[in-house]
Amino acid sequence: MSVLDTRMRSGSRGHLRSTEGFSIIELLIVLATIGVIGGIVVMSGRQIVRGQEARSAVHSVQQSVWQGATMAASRGTPMVLVLSGRDLEVRNATTNAVVRTFELPVGSTLSVGQGTVLEFTPPGKVLASSLATLTDGGPFSLTVNGETTVLCVSLIGEVRVGACPS
Repeated sequence: MSVLDTRMRSGSRGHLRSTEGFSIIELLIVLATIGVIGGIVVMSGRQIVRGQEARSAVHSVQQSVWQGATMAASRGTPMVLVLSGRDLEVRNATTNAVVRTFELPVGSTLSVGQGTVLEFTPPGKVLASSLATLTDGGPFSLTVNGETTVLCVSLIGEVRVGACPS
């Protein structure tokens, strides 16, 4: 047999047919498999993004509280943490100048109203009176994409996730 004979075989009506390449059915099966795998990856990716948004929001709250306490200590002036829309702003309590801004993700809400959230004194501590108004008889919480996280704020500006000690 020649090389041409091994590559081409005679069809039922005497026509030559190629045995190399893909049939349309094989191509459709491969495309369908890729589509199913792609759909699974996209759905998993959405859950990962939601988890990242929640962690990002918690991190923003932790950083904003820590920055407020640290700035009060380092600058020797009272500082306040203000919720303004989706932004947590660390402000100089005397001049009301915004020193640092942390943006919360879209769809996230804090269990406090707009305005002053916490007050920090120059030794770098959170005022106990502002902690009392922060919790207002309940836990301080952050909700992102329908999932609520309880946050505990200490007198030194540490924010922990989970149930607060009694």
